[in-house]
Amino acid sequence: MSALRVHHLRLGYASTAGGFTVGALFLAFSSVSPAPAQSDGAAALPIFTEPVVRIEEDWALVLNEPDGNVDSPQFHTVMSPFDDAKSFFAQVLWNYREAPEFLPGGVQLQSYQGDKLVRRRSMEYGQLSVTAETVTWTQSLTTDGAVLSFEVSNGQSSTWGSFGKDMRIDEDAGLKGLDGYSTDVSVKESYVTYGSNRVDSMSITQVRYYGASGLLWVDATPRVVFELSN
Repeated sequence: MSALRVHHLRLGYASTAGGFTVGALFLAFSSVSPAPAQSDGAAALPIFTEPVVRIEEDWALVLNEPDGNVDSPQFHTVMSPFDDAKSFFAQVLWNYREAPEFLPGGVQLQSYQGDKLVRRRSMEYGQLSVTAETVTWTQSLTTDGAVLSFEVSNGQSSTWGSFGKDMRIDEDAGLKGLDGYSTDVSVKESYVTYGSNRVDSMSITQVRYYGASGLLWVDATPRVVFELSN
């Protein structure tokens, strides 16, 4: 799958009693939006001496002038433990919530299995409202060999203040490691879905790789996901 496919979300909360199997698909959905800029000059991924069990991405989004009357802008960010978008997939909806019905403002974490919404978690933060504010956060994947966790943490925003506590979705995935992860997937599958003219830029500023022994490597190469054209 190249850029995110547009599809209509199947509303409602799906049971997770069966858990996930390797190869289940977290599909992300999107409204039509400008194609993201490609990341260039990224450092080559080293060969790790132990399995990667946690990956953290630091993100930054710079607003110019949000408009609460039309709940603009809206954007979503994506992360996968594999080097394509055909397997596990999770996303965060920013400044809106989609399921079980559209609500303006806030944040919603989602996970999918095929075209089926498996889990969601919503935070009622209100609408982005401060001109020229910068929103920063960390999103991460962690596996313990059985459970795969997708999490947002360390959030900062003028509108929302500090956020990112208890913002996590857990899935039974049975992954021993995250060595198949690629930052390119996060870059290519994340978008400003609505009101892109109200966003100056969205980018991944740093990626960190962890093993059981601790920090293995830091990739400090900035990746531009979206940049407003002059």
